[in-house]
Amino acid sequence: MSKRDYYEVLGINKSANEAEIKKAYRTLAMKYHPDRNKEKDAEAKFKEVNEAYEVLSDKDKRAKYDQFGHSAFDPNSGFGAGGFSQGFGGFSDFFSDMFSDFGSGFGFGNSSKRSNRPIKGSDYQASISISFIESILGKTIKQDLEKYETCSACDGLGAESKNDLQECSNCHGSGVVEEYVSLGGFGKIKSTNVCSRCSGQGKIITKKCSKCKGQKIIKTIKNVDIHIPAGIRNGDNMTLSGFGGPGQNKGPSGDLYLKINVMNHKHYTRAGNDIHLTLPVSVADIIQENSVEVPTPYGMENISLKNNYKSGDVVTIYRKGAKDPRNKNIIGDFKVHLELYVPELSRNEKKELSEIFKSVKDKTKSKWLKDF
Repeated sequence: MSKRDYYEVLGINKSANEAEIKKAYRTLAMKYHPDRNKEKDAEAKFKEVNEAYEVLSDKDKRAKYDQFGHSAFDPNSGFGAGGFSQGFGGFSDFFSDMFSDFGSGFGFGNSSKRSNRPIKGSDYQASISISFIESILGKTIKQDLEKYETCSACDGLGAESKNDLQECSNCHGSGVVEEYVSLGGFGKIKSTNVCSRCSGQGKIITKKCSKCKGQKIIKTIKNVDIHIPAGIRNGDNMTLSGFGGPGQNKGPSGDLYLKINVMNHKHYTRAGNDIHLTLPVSVADIIQENSVEVPTPYGMENISLKNNYKSGDVVTIYRKGAKDPRNKNIIGDFKVHLELYVPELSRNEKKELSEIFKSVKDKTKSKWLKDF
């Protein structure tokens, strides 16, 4: 029996964000948990919900699933992404996982571990606009960016010294406080909440660090070289590691995702890795089979015209398109779309041409009229 789509299992769209995924998971996990639901298929559905959540709640696994589907996690498929954890824990694991994002658990796990473990900071998003030519050739931009770092003076303690840290009298150093909470018809369970006095740290700062003022981190300004690769596409993202929000408990800072907006060009367009240009060409150059200059992002190129060229014909200059940002060995072509025009002529030149054309037998239009 084939597996259901994970988005279908959780009842969400493929564009769902992290909060929507968590909300759907909590609702379905409560509904199908075997300790609460005695239907025959509850256990299977609960496993299915957990399996879907394990993938969609993880950025890397979700990206692999979106690209390869279930085969991304099939050890026999060749993708080598690993399998799922089998089975499920008891009521304790369920509540511990489900309510952890509220800042409080329900007394079954190690809450102090949740409070004090290093946590990576939030990821930030920003955008930057570059010209079409810059997107083809690449560019290095110098930019001042904010970066959060662990305070070097106190090494993230927030206090002047270790002697200026005192055990919290409210939680007695555990970082959590416990109380019993009623669940209606399900009786009472022990609720373990983060201590509000010490914010789950288990210690109180009696004398704050003079450099970070007890914040444990400092905000610095870094002058960064942002290297935009040649061939980058409109809408592509670049990752600047460590330039996101500050981490907690000496956790690393988040990342900055930089979205690239490529501005339109007056004459060039891009399709895949090919660059297109409409080039005005004189009828006189066509008749004489002249060589004409073609402006490309890399400089001028020359193409030789043939006397049978028509408006709309395309001449290709190979490997003068955009580089593929994912594979530098792949380079697109430059497509020249010919647009013929009649040059401005003097009265005498028109008269001379008129005499020439009197002897020209043009059958093109007569052939076309036969279709009517």
